[in-house]
Amino acid sequence: MKRIACLLPALMLALSACSGTGASHHPIVSGKSGPTYDSDLQSCQNLAQSQPVMSPDTRTTLAKGAVLGAVVGLADDGVSNAEGLAAGALAGMIGGGLAAEKDLRDSLKAIVVQCMRDKGHPVVG
Repeated sequence: MKRIACLLPALMLALSACSGTGASHHPIVSGKSGPTYDSDLQSCQNLAQSQPVMSPDTRTTLAKGAVLGAVVGLADDGVSNAEGLAAGALAGMIGGGLAAEKDLRDSLKAIVVQCMRDKGHPVVG
């Protein structure tokens, strides 16, 4: 049980370590970039990086994964209820964390793209 509890901070650290990948997105430009492109890109990337890693959606995804995993863990007859609950919750959180990391990365990329469009750059994605 203690080993399982020790893995939770590692999951959160891994999720936060991946959070900058979407924020460092270099969008595709459909035309000629203007003279302020580089400074605007840096500004938009900084905006994306300033977003919280643990958004309400991220917490919800992690919680859903933990609950589903806990239910599955309780159904395992080979372990005690507490062990099954803990192992299932951890497995569910890992799965939920992977889904949340992808959602976060996509969200940060979208912020960079929209910010560049708002600044007048012909960004397509």
